[in-house]
Amino acid sequence: MKRNPGLLKYAALLLFVCLASFPGQAKSKKSTSESSPFSSQWGIGINVSTFGIGGEVIKGFGSKIDVRAGYSIMDLNVNRNLDVQGSSLALKGRLHTGGAHVKVNYNLANWFHLTLGAATNRTSLSVAAGANGTLPYEDLQVKQEDVGNLEILLYPSWTVSPYAGIGFGHTLNRSKKLGFSVELGTFYHATPRAILYGNGMLTPTASEKNILVIGNMIAPYAWWPMLNIELSYRIL
Repeated sequence: MKRNPGLLKYAALLLFVCLASFPGQAKSKKSTSESSPFSSQWGIGINVSTFGIGGEVIKGFGSKIDVRAGYSIMDLNVNRNLDVQGSSLALKGRLHTGGAHVKVNYNLANWFHLTLGAATNRTSLSVAAGANGTLPYEDLQVKQEDVGNLEILLYPSWTVSPYAGIGFGHTLNRSKKLGFSVELGTFYHATPRAILYGNGMLTPTASEKNILVIGNMIAPYAWWPMLNIELSYRIL
């Protein structure tokens, strides 16, 4: 078969144009990828706060905005034996806090930011009391199982709580890999609710009247104070 010199020259020219344009296309795609707002300013953080111990993922947008999503948890248990007028009482307390959160920082300066957000509020406080053995009552010795137990449970009215705070330092450091920040704020969970449980001789104590009394006592505590200390690392 006779080869066509013109066709071969045309094919060679087309191949040359394609090869020459490929680096430019690759560079253009790379530039587009690098200019995407989701291709950089990513970080992770660990924190210790009055809401618990946790971690979060941080995404920066420009120099002003940081979006944070994470989870914190704290579970404290206290068991004590108390001597009251010659009788031994067992006291058990449990404080549970934490939940998932989403927060947005607005950086007013390189070292100062305002924060708004919300969190699922899993806070609860329970205290239970009962006798350790027999309990003297006038001329009688009442058995432990007859004395019974009394427990109070406190928890927030709102399971999702709005948050506002101010922070100092860098939640996501733009110039260095490591960042450190301290944040002061508060969650609003509305008026706390109270539940009383009682059995045995302590059953009458768990009355609606006493629940109302406790409710009035805790009504002012609708805010949860927040102190958050965080160490972050910028991965992109």
